[in-house]
Amino acid sequence: MPPDLHYRVSRLVHALDRMTIEERTEVIANEVIETGGTWQMPAKDYRCLFLISLHGIEVPGCDANGAAMHWHIDARSAIGGWPHPDHDPDLRLAQLERAQMTLFIGAGDLRRQAAAIAMLWLASQMVRDAARQYLEGAEVAA
Repeated sequence: MPPDLHYRVSRLVHALDRMTIEERTEVIANEVIETGGTWQMPAKDYRCLFLISLHGIEVPGCDANGAAMHWHIDARSAIGGWPHPDHDPDLRLAQLERAQMTLFIGAGDLRRQAAAIAMLWLASQMVRDAARQYLEGAEVAA
């Protein structure tokens, strides 16, 4: 992605991160109009398959909001993803959407899997601490 386009997409993505679903869809639709992208509505005999092509990123969706969400996620990936988890509640929705799409799971499943990962992380820390104590005790005995 050329630097000037990367800068424009980066600014747009950072703004989208803090928007509601409806605001995000409207802003992306306006960006399509302003920059010559495409917003393809489904054919009359199909219920879904919206396509957005904007700044070299083309995504489908079952409805306008879904396509906008997919574009936002793909654009976020194109500019380098998230540097780290953010605990700002205004950003959390965007990060959770990306995690759900990346893992192909629903919000409830994501919560359960995050809890399992946290539990395993704590357990692995306990195992490391126990091993460290054992090794330190073995050195004292030697």
